[in-house]
Amino acid sequence: MSVPGQMGLHENDRASASIERRLEQLAALAFAAADVLFEVDRAFRIRHVGGAIQKLTGHNARAVRNMSLFDMLIPSDRIFLKRVVEAFDQGKPVRRTAVRFLRGKSENTVAMLGMTVMPGSVGERLVTATILDRGFTPSSSEDGFLDRSSFLSVAQRLISAGDGQAQYSLVMLALPQTVENSAMQDTALGKAFYAEIEAILRLSSENGAVTRLGNGAFAYFQKADDDPDLVAEKIVEATEVPLTRPCVQKLPLDAMLMENEEVEKALNYALETFADETTRQNVAFENLPDCLAAANNRDRGLTTSCRNIINDETFFQVLQPILTLKNGIIQHYEVLTRFAEGVARGIANTGDFIQIAEQIGMINTFDLLNCVKTIKLLQKLPNEIKLALNVSGRSVQSAEFASQMMNLLDSAEMKISPSRLLIEITETRGITNFDGATTLLQWLVKRGHRICLDDFGAGAMSFEYLRRFPVDFVKIDGHFFRNAMSSGRDRILIRAIARCSFELGCRTVAEMIETEVDAALAKELGVECGQGWLFGQPVTAEQLLASVKRVTRTQDRSASESFPISRTASLSSQRMDAGKGPSSILKAGASRKKMPARDNS
Repeated sequence: MSVPGQMGLHENDRASASIERRLEQLAALAFAAADVLFEVDRAFRIRHVGGAIQKLTGHNARAVRNMSLFDMLIPSDRIFLKRVVEAFDQGKPVRRTAVRFLRGKSENTVAMLGMTVMPGSVGERLVTATILDRGFTPSSSEDGFLDRSSFLSVAQRLISAGDGQAQYSLVMLALPQTVENSAMQDTALGKAFYAEIEAILRLSSENGAVTRLGNGAFAYFQKADDDPDLVAEKIVEATEVPLTRPCVQKLPLDAMLMENEEVEKALNYALETFADETTRQNVAFENLPDCLAAANNRDRGLTTSCRNIINDETFFQVLQPILTLKNGIIQHYEVLTRFAEGVARGIANTGDFIQIAEQIGMINTFDLLNCVKTIKLLQKLPNEIKLALNVSGRSVQSAEFASQMMNLLDSAEMKISPSRLLIEITETRGITNFDGATTLLQWLVKRGHRICLDDFGAGAMSFEYLRRFPVDFVKIDGHFFRNAMSSGRDRILIRAIARCSFELGCRTVAEMIETEVDAALAKELGVECGQGWLFGQPVTAEQLLASVKRVTRTQDRSASESFPISRTASLSSQRMDAGKGPSSILKAGASRKKMPARDNS
């Protein structure tokens, strides 16, 4: 039986211990320079929390108490945190571990975690969270990986830290082909499988920096003396699937007095070569200078290919419809460049071709050739059809190009209404001569052409172009639009762009619309027009002409049967026919089947 005085002493001891404990927590928080401090029990339930919890999660301290810290993270990061805790319990310190805390249904906050044992307790831990700026945000909400640019920035920092010595290595790892198939990724088992792989890679990499290379390939950083095969073994053991071993290559980060741009070029070459399944088995990466030399040699070959394509005019055009989302009527077709088989010689897509043409000073020549071809196409096609021609920002600001373009459009060979030829400005190379560009664009508008801005939101100068140039259509970058499916922030920005464009008298176009869900989101955000595989694949002029003739025959037959068809119905039928491919007839543009993302460049 206790004496009242003794009870008072025990209570004082407990109070003193509690105060001491809180002081230790505050000291730990101050030492860590963290934004939030969690006190969690051995099951990681939150017992106490202090700091900017509202900023981190959108909830107050009382709301998160007794919640599991795991449940506050996005699903893929829960598996990662589980791996972190296992490593911590084995005596490994938790350093620079980036995770994403849920903040509402679609937003998340990136924070760097720290962890230490709770003083004077068994199994309990102190977990700190330091909120990171937006520049660190990973490439998507599905994994914790960095985009290529952020990943290369980490590489530059690690090289600088080496002080002339290769203290770190770039490691590239590719899963066996049987593992990386898309069917497996879409299953619950497959998602859990990949989450385990992602967690192991993030935990193994210096600074937690990992990037996805595509085709089941990844890249991360290790200390130079570490063995990457041990990470491959961990993946095989953790996934419990009988696999052939992952393909692994290691590249020391030894800059050898290279400039930053040369380092970036060498690293990009290594990453791109490894990402390509056809080349990864045949190339061994010894050092960064060798990668740079190989990159320069490749670029010389690509330059020759690009010059030959332009000089020999071995490219052709395909047309993809742009429709009004409200009624499905075609506004115009975008002219897309394609190469005859075998002539590209290593040039992966139109975007790369344009970039090379700009670098070697041949973009003006290419854009003029493309314009001539487009005018000839318009002369073949019915008068109702309008085409949008892509013109590089570098060409638009060139006085020489402007003079040749004006002469071409004013020539007797033109023979088409200016309203049928739209000019779509691409921002592959930023415009610096605004006076020259504005003069040409104003001349085009006065003549009757309409102006489109391509890939709006992808470049740094998009709003500056909208402010300075006479614009009729604003085309929202396809990747920007697709990110809006999962990002509330991007939805807000796209809605604002649509509203701003409407106020300025411009129509907005969303790229890469591939499903009915995509189309519904675009309409919800106030976007007026859409382009993508949901409405039709790119087709040649011959295929489009054939579809127009079929519509005309249908009209004639219907007229003879006294069933008139309106012009709107004709264009709607044309939209459906535009989906016909070279060798087979596709389903109508309203097909609900999800199609893979395509290059709309």
